[in-house]
Amino acid sequence: MKYMKYIALCLLMLFAVKATAQNEAKKDSLKASKVEELRKFRETLFVEQLTLSEAEKVKFFPIYDEYQLKLRDSKRGFRNKWQDKRPSEFSETEAEQYFKDAVALRKLEVQLLETYTIKLNPVIGMKRAVQLPRIEREVKKEMIAKARSMRKKKKGPAEGGDNREGGDRPLRRAPEGEPIGN
Repeated sequence: MKYMKYIALCLLMLFAVKATAQNEAKKDSLKASKVEELRKFRETLFVEQLTLSEAEKVKFFPIYDEYQLKLRDSKRGFRNKWQDKRPSEFSETEAEQYFKDAVALRKLEVQLLETYTIKLNPVIGMKRAVQLPRIEREVKKEMIAKARSMRKKKKGPAEGGDNREGGDRPLRRAPEGEPIGN
């Protein structure tokens, strides 16, 4: 009788682990599909804003994606180096190094912009290439709005979705011992 309880408990634990693993796989595939949907939405926005032909689209996105990847990596490197420090707590030498790193990052951003604008010139022409920074800002706003709407569709009102007071603000709890609202 004792062994039957152990066997039943082991089987129950085995099924629980399997169900959890399946749930994680489902979440990963859902996230991947959302990322893919946002990527396609981004491409559509760029095609519309830049009025790209199919041939231009095929040549534009590999160059532009390479530019974005290098830009993101450089920003991420700066952020990782300085993420645990606050500028108000810097020593004089740390502040100087932070300033030098920030200026170097900006110089790299300008250099990448120049390099990839020149690479994009034969593909889309200089007139459309110089419009990219403005178009990037517009596309970013649209992408954020789309991501928010996708998140709201998934969640119900109690979880921060549609029909929630306060618009897009997340629900916040007051620290323990403090009254809410005053």
